Amino acid sequence: MIRSLRSSTLLHRRPVFSFRRDLTTLGLRREDPKRIWERRTALTPDAIKGLLSEPSQADQLQVEVESCGRRCFSDQLYAQAGAKIVPSLSGDVDVVLGIKEPPLEDVHKLIASGKEGKERKWMMFSHTHKGQTYNTPLLAAFLSPSKGQILIDHELLTAPSTGKDGRPTRARVAAFGWYAGAVGAGEALSMTGIALLKRGIASPLLHLARPYAAGTLAEFKASLRKCGEIVRSSPASETNGQGPIVIGVTGAGNVSTGAKEMLDELNVEWVKAEDLAGLRDAPNNRMYACMIPTSSYIVGKSGAAYDRTAYYKSPDQYKSLFAEKIAPYLTTIINGVGWSSTFPRTISNSDLPLFLGASDEGQKQKLVAVQDITCDKEGGLEFVNQFTTIDEPYFEGPGGILISSIDILPTELAADASAHFSSKILPYVRMALFPDTEGDKAGEEDTLQRAKIVDRGELLEPHRWLLPRAEAWSSNSTSSVSPDTSTLAQDGVKGVRQGTKKKVLLLGSGLVAGPAVEVFAARSDVHLAVASNNLSEAKSHIKDRSNVEAICFDVGDEIALGEAVAASDVVVSLLPAPMHPQVAKHCIDHSKHLVTASYVSPEMKALDQAAKEKDVILLGECGLDPGIDSMAAMRILDRVKRERKKVTSFVSWCGGLPEPSASNVPLRYKFSWSPKAVLTAAQNDAHYKMNNEIVKIPGDELLSRHFPEVKLWPELPLEGLANRDSMPYAEKYGLGEVEGLKDLFRGTLRYQGFSTLLESFRRLGLLRSDLLKSVPENWEEFLSLSIARQVGYDKALRGDEVSKILSELIGGEKVQSDALKALRWFSLLPSHSSNSISSIPLPNLRSPVPIDLFAHLLSHKLAYQPGERDTCLLHHSFTLSPSSGEEGKEEKVTASLLHYGDESSSAMSVTVGKTLAFAALRVLDGQVRDRGVTGPYEREVWEGTLDSLESVGVVVKEEWN
Repeated sequence: MIRSLRSSTLLHRRPVFSFRRDLTTLGLRREDPKRIWERRTALTPDAIKGLLSEPSQADQLQVEVESCGRRCFSDQLYAQAGAKIVPSLSGDVDVVLGIKEPPLEDVHKLIASGKEGKERKWMMFSHTHKGQTYNTPLLAAFLSPSKGQILIDHELLTAPSTGKDGRPTRARVAAFGWYAGAVGAGEALSMTGIALLKRGIASPLLHLARPYAAGTLAEFKASLRKCGEIVRSSPASETNGQGPIVIGVTGAGNVSTGAKEMLDELNVEWVKAEDLAGLRDAPNNRMYACMIPTSSYIVGKSGAAYDRTAYYKSPDQYKSLFAEKIAPYLTTIINGVGWSSTFPRTISNSDLPLFLGASDEGQKQKLVAVQDITCDKEGGLEFVNQFTTIDEPYFEGPGGILISSIDILPTELAADASAHFSSKILPYVRMALFPDTEGDKAGEEDTLQRAKIVDRGELLEPHRWLLPRAEAWSSNSTSSVSPDTSTLAQDGVKGVRQGTKKKVLLLGSGLVAGPAVEVFAARSDVHLAVASNNLSEAKSHIKDRSNVEAICFDVGDEIALGEAVAASDVVVSLLPAPMHPQVAKHCIDHSKHLVTASYVSPEMKALDQAAKEKDVILLGECGLDPGIDSMAAMRILDRVKRERKKVTSFVSWCGGLPEPSASNVPLRYKFSWSPKAVLTAAQNDAHYKMNNEIVKIPGDELLSRHFPEVKLWPELPLEGLANRDSMPYAEKYGLGEVEGLKDLFRGTLRYQGFSTLLESFRRLGLLRSDLLKSVPENWEEFLSLSIARQVGYDKALRGDEVSKILSELIGGEKVQSDALKALRWFSLLPSHSSNSISSIPLPNLRSPVPIDLFAHLLSHKLAYQPGERDTCLLHHSFTLSPSSGEEGKEEKVTASLLHYGDESSSAMSVTVGKTLAFAALRVLDGQVRDRGVTGPYEREVWEGTLDSLESVGVVVKEEWN
């Protein structure tokens, strides 16, 4: 904007001149694209329009809005309000406004794009001020040497208020609590309808749409009123002993208020906590609800009545009777009361028997649904041990209870929630933009100041205790000394490295490396070195990533390998399993951790004591199989243990296959990982227990003794092979003695026909691991030499001899026919087919080994073509019985994964590579205390890794029946 200096004094003293005054710029962020349901916005278009039209600042302000097609208000509405729609915020932005925390790379990019030292305010729910480890890198990004950055947390915007006891306090001025409660109530009601149906009861709640389907708060309220009318107009009916629907709401803040108002729209009948027991025989064409005060279930351990002041002063002197006095009479719990570790849990896992199953009076379990709006994982409701999403809103918990724990509930009514939040936050956004605005703004200025965590790159009190953590994560620190990490670690877990970037050495750059690199590169505090003897392949993983480098060296060079290991914090090996002991020894010598996706071999296990002496973990089996299979099993078994049940059968299947449309090839198989590993695995000895019988299968009989039909997914014609030795898993998984198990089995899935055809190839000598006596000149000679050795010939067979001996080695007319077709398709036998692979040369091997040659051929011929996808399958089946001396029925539990690849990454590379990387990051961050040679059997490995996998769409679904 052009201004002229009009002072008459200046006009006489110097020439008139004009200048442009810098505009103040507000930047409204799009939310993290990874949060696909996050549709809220911090300011509505109307609020933007109001800001831009205020006379005092209309010519001083401009607004940039990042384009977003997901947001509840369109780009067009913001443009009509006067905002400039941009693909990303510019470096000129003075105030950056959003809801949730932004992606870390966006923060770094925006800071780097502005002028050096530019003062910029960031306003968001940063989730940093409680020391949340997962967001410590975000906090560090705002600190020195970044200059001028100011972090203001919405959660800390508080203004003077009056508490329930009449005493002065401070209350949050901008929050979504009411909408979380309102939407949470809607989710709870919808889930209750489904839960009751599972118990054979059809309720009008079954037809209640979830809040997001209503679109607006007004429409959602209307649907609640209609549902309530249907309930009241329906005649009382048989409830299978369930009685009327009774909903309990805990908490006394905005969350519970929002839930209560929605229940009012449903026209429930409100009762007091002491009246709940009397509702057992009430008519079921009424719905009841109860606001459950803390005083109704918290009592002193000495028997003293609840006293609020004394309770908050000494919570350890109190206990909860919720499971005994309240839960047995509720159909649904809507939990809106927060929890911290110093307070008694509302319901602990040890309390569950008090209301699960039948009661002493013969009453059936009434509780069917729990909506935990607080999302305190294993918190006040200890059995709530998973987070859920809007896509998959609930899981089945103890006693078949459906449990929901969604952390972004308000976004289901995004426009209404945003309008409410916008009206509350607007005065503080205005103050952030124009702190020198005239008028009485002392209260708002004080509120804004109290909400600052970082001011111009420095942590403020009372947040300075976070500094050691932030410094530990800082990617800009120049210190080469690693300080003590105990302040960063949780529960006494000691970290790996601080000060400079944490260094990961990735050995291998092949088929599954890409997704692993993606995970590591997303962490700005990590520097990744991809080491390979194929430098161009290693460089292909760098792309535009500044924290990834490629190193060319041969792993057989012991000096180079030792130097690379010594320069790292954690080594991740994608090398063939036989190479792991060599790498592990260097890791032990240099006190570095190692993570692999391979089975723990006897050679690795022999290094256990040496690793423990050097305080090193050599963590194996962190891929798909082994890896996710064990992690998923351990998650189920953790719950089994907590519920004091016993496993009587465990059957597990896992495999990687092409999607059906891509499987019309010999073997009905394509390779998304090492072909030799697949061929080798098909010849391993197997040992398992099935139907109370111990079975041992020699490796040369494994294919012929396959399981011809495995019915898991109706659309997939599957067969299976026993997978190695299943017996040690009784101890690994804590299943008890093998004698007490009916089944103990782990198997590999393939499409039907795979095993019979591969057995034919085995009989022809194509899977042998010993040297041929001469080097074949072409693929037909390779087959001839292999077959000749099988029948004792010293040289290659003639053409007519090949066909004759083929029929002798392969029995059965159909089997012979299928084998001949496949051999011609592979051009191992003469054929006029257009599928000739004469263009594929034999590898230049001085020592020709059949399995190596055959694997090379298959890797080319059975490679995935553009547009084709693979899929990874996993299915666990457990049979449970009550512990000895306890009554109860047998229970079936399953865990299943069906994950498809896409154009960017195969399912195999994702499930192996990302699992490996997420597990390695837990080691890197000091979250794994175990040492020595081990697999992912401890909670500190499997829990966080599975959570991380679920965040990228690799989800193992559990069903408890």
